[in-house]
Amino acid sequence: MKSKQNKKIKILLVFSGIIFLLCSCVTTKYVPEDERLLSKVEIKNPSSSISKQEIKTYVRQQENLKILGFWKFNLGIYNLSGKKEKKINNWLKKIGEAPVIFDPSLVDKSVSQMTLFLNNQGYYLAEVTDTIRYPSKKKAKVTYKINAGHRYRIKDVFYRIEDDSIKSLILNDSVNSLLRRGRAFTVNLHDQERERITRMLNNQGFYGFSKEYINFELDSMHGNYLISDTLVVENYIKQYPDDNEHHTKYSIREVIFHVGGSSQDVILEGITSFQFTDTLNYQGFKIVYNNKLDFKPNVLINSNYINPGNLYRIDLVERTHLLLSSLRIFRYININFRVIEGVFDKNGNKQIDCIIHLIQSDDKSHAFDIEGTNSSGNFGAAGSFTFQHKNIFKGAELFSISARIAQQDQFIYKSQKLFNTIEAGGEASILFPKFLLPIRIERFRQRYNPYTNLSLSYNYQQRPDYTRTIANARMAYSWRASRTTAHNFSLFDFNYVDIPHISTEFKSRIDSTFLYNIYQNHLILSTNYTITYSHQTVGRYPNLTHIRYNIEAAGNLLNLFMPLISTKSEENYYRLFGVRYAQYIKNEIDITFHNRLNRLTSIIYHFFAGVGIPYGNLDILPFAKRYFSGGAYSLRAWTVRGIGPGFVQIDHSNFYNQTADLRLEANLEYRFKLFWILEGAFFLDAGNIWDIRKRNARDEGLFKFDEFYKQIALGTGFGTRFDFKFFLFRIDFGLKIYDPSVPQGIRWRPARYSRDDYAFNFGIGYPF
Repeated sequence: MKSKQNKKIKILLVFSGIIFLLCSCVTTKYVPEDERLLSKVEIKNPSSSISKQEIKTYVRQQENLKILGFWKFNLGIYNLSGKKEKKINNWLKKIGEAPVIFDPSLVDKSVSQMTLFLNNQGYYLAEVTDTIRYPSKKKAKVTYKINAGHRYRIKDVFYRIEDDSIKSLILNDSVNSLLRRGRAFTVNLHDQERERITRMLNNQGFYGFSKEYINFELDSMHGNYLISDTLVVENYIKQYPDDNEHHTKYSIREVIFHVGGSSQDVILEGITSFQFTDTLNYQGFKIVYNNKLDFKPNVLINSNYINPGNLYRIDLVERTHLLLSSLRIFRYININFRVIEGVFDKNGNKQIDCIIHLIQSDDKSHAFDIEGTNSSGNFGAAGSFTFQHKNIFKGAELFSISARIAQQDQFIYKSQKLFNTIEAGGEASILFPKFLLPIRIERFRQRYNPYTNLSLSYNYQQRPDYTRTIANARMAYSWRASRTTAHNFSLFDFNYVDIPHISTEFKSRIDSTFLYNIYQNHLILSTNYTITYSHQTVGRYPNLTHIRYNIEAAGNLLNLFMPLISTKSEENYYRLFGVRYAQYIKNEIDITFHNRLNRLTSIIYHFFAGVGIPYGNLDILPFAKRYFSGGAYSLRAWTVRGIGPGFVQIDHSNFYNQTADLRLEANLEYRFKLFWILEGAFFLDAGNIWDIRKRNARDEGLFKFDEFYKQIALGTGFGTRFDFKFFLFRIDFGLKIYDPSVPQGIRWRPARYSRDDYAFNFGIGYPF
């Protein structure tokens, strides 16, 4: 058996090698006569302060795309095509990449672009030279050598502001200036400073101020590569005869909500062209609409930062747009301002009206789904219904209800008798765009965009071998503290599983497997809090950092009240509904960093650490809350629950049943686009699980600081992904490198592989 399995592995590796060789043969098959293939572009940059990856984006002609830094797979695919007009040839050319034909004129443009980039970075004495070589009649190589020279830096920063209305504001805010003595003199830094000052003034009421009023005068006569920087703010350019020469503050005279109309009409004719039949004055705001207002007025007020009498602030305009968008009841939102000529407030500021035009979307939606199922030749059918109302209580509340029923004809184990398996269930939830009791802060919405989610679900499963019901109730709060940080607090999450019937035969089949834990009555009442940080950098190839931290506690609320309604059993624990409820605390952190190398390749770094500590009423974590490793989203060289804890050896003849209290894992993945919908990846996985208390005499599974690093499992492999846009299907082939679950001496597996040393995993979406 093992020889057959090893033969399959060899065939797979040989086949992969053939494909690799075919696609890596960079030929000049489609290079025209008297032309050359641009086979290599090299940048020699001795300065560590200049990113090669960044400056390479200014090269006007790049060589064909490379995977892993050397494999020109896409060019190889193109070269596999024939020259005849056939469907297969056209398809190969379409999904491949045509050879890059060397163009000498683009070399000069590249030198010019890179020199300009270096100048903008403060290297005003930079020199970029090129060298062109022809290793063969059909190939060309270009080398760019960068001599950056000395970088100019800021010596002093001065200000020349003739307009007294903004002079003190800018000078008082200079402590936040990006232009500081000793910093590199770059064009980008100056652009950022212009935008920073403009935004600061826009938030102080200066509605008409733009960055075009800000310029710089430079003096480089000091020597030592230092520049004196003078920031110049020009006076206001008159737009009307009665305007003065000073920049003017604007205050909000009125805030008018226009509900209804057409977005196309707004673009073509302007908001003032609409004829509204009804007007509502509500808490100092004006709401105009036709016939009927389908939501409560405070929905608008609680989602609005722009108030009459206040100075104009661009931050508040953006936050208002964000809050209104999050309500989901509007399909069009537009915020405009109209200057009121000749009208001033009591402080002498000019006035503007804020006009917020809103067009509602459909409140209700529903869907019916009917599906057929075929599981190992057992046929069945299922039907589901979903209904949504985006404004159920006229306060932009999202109400959802769904129901599903399924039936399948199957064979009883070791019997030919047909039976019906029935599963029915439903879920109802309401999402409120505010905090409900016991936390009700109306103005909190304007700052943090909070939501309250109430949900109930019930599932009934009937089979001849068991009957099971699952009930869940949840109340959770979510809010955003900033653009990058989100919070979720689940006040309570109640989960109750009841199994009133289980057959003797089925019980005997699962007694020695992990399935036994699933088919036990259990009750969990937990509270948890999650904070998520997600930040994407700005650039040509933006990177992404994602961090999630979660803490969860269960059983503590029940433990406070149980002495009032019950007494402990002889075993010294409480029961609720006849079930011993769980009591534990869990902590988890999940970190992912996506490093984009170019438009088609990236490296992903991932780390996870989690620990659960049971105590009090139950001395073991519930099965659903225990950690496991292996599978499509973990260590891909192992099957699900196929590794750990620690050095524990696994009986492969039985079901995999490896769970524990603690999990550590790190992953490294190199992803690249191949062709069409196909993507590829190479990965390296490391990790394991451990117990924090001795169970079943498994001392080798306990976490120990002086030994755990010896128990880290290592696996590698490659994956294929099919990106269908609306979902991604993934196949990963994992190969064990170091397996702590086998006897010492053969834990390093590359010396001799067997069927147990590799695994195929299928998944939907990326693993992290």
